[in-house]
Amino acid sequence: MRSRTVMSFVLTVAISLSACGGVDPDESEDPALTPSVEASAGGQRWLAAVQVAPRADDLDVTTERLIEVFGTSLVVSPADCFDGLPAGVDDGYVVGAVGWSRDEVERLVADAGEKVLFTASVTIACTD
Repeated sequence: MRSRTVMSFVLTVAISLSACGGVDPDESEDPALTPSVEASAGGQRWLAAVQVAPRADDLDVTTERLIEVFGTSLVVSPADCFDGLPAGVDDGYVVGAVGWSRDEVERLVADAGEKVLFTASVTIACTD
């Protein structure tokens, strides 16, 4: 069971790093792996956070629950990867959905049976 959790976390980190670095859909060999949201540095997006924690591995259980539901909209990143988070959310890690509109990301969270911790219009500050 621990092995599966670690593997899920590694996959989530890979998806998140891909999202932070941006993916050119024309360069993707597998359309299923092309992020629905190009989350390149400097990009303005909406983030609906589900959980914030001091360490990334504190988000493993939540990440496992959301990985299939959120797909390429899932983000597990350091809070400092985003400019525009609410006051007090400047340290640790965030798990949530990133997308083009507030409605889109909040709907993803609701469809997953989760509650939105906060929604913010953010600028993605990560690079690969």
